[in-house]
Amino acid sequence: MTELRFFSDRSLGDHEVPKALRAAGWQVVSMRERYGSVTAQALADIDWIRDASGEGEVLLTGDKAIAKRPLEARAVVAATARVFALGRNQLTGTQKVQRLLDHEKAIFRRASTQAGPYVVSISERGLETLKLFS
Repeated sequence: MTELRFFSDRSLGDHEVPKALRAAGWQVVSMRERYGSVTAQALADIDWIRDASGEGEVLLTGDKAIAKRPLEARAVVAATARVFALGRNQLTGTQKVQRLLDHEKAIFRRASTQAGPYVVSISERGLETLKLFS
């Protein structure tokens, strides 16, 4: 489908979301796959933001508050991260996958044409760029 590579954080789960996105043609590595289950649970957000962005990956998360928390927002800016966050993380795994796939074209277009840093919230209505804490 594309040359884009995605990194899925722990808030999206270890199995269902990455597996379903791969089945849809996305290149995705989960936090657990990269770091192992023990390290993934303890890893600070600023570390995986830096690491995955350094690998050139687009970040997927269920935590749009990353844009509001000073440490994480600064990490997004420092890493010029491209972050796509579900507007509601209280969705089932199937609903999370569907939300991402419903907006797949817009996500891919934005990630492939606009350099970071940014955090984009994905809601039922579409994509919204969030203001980063400064």
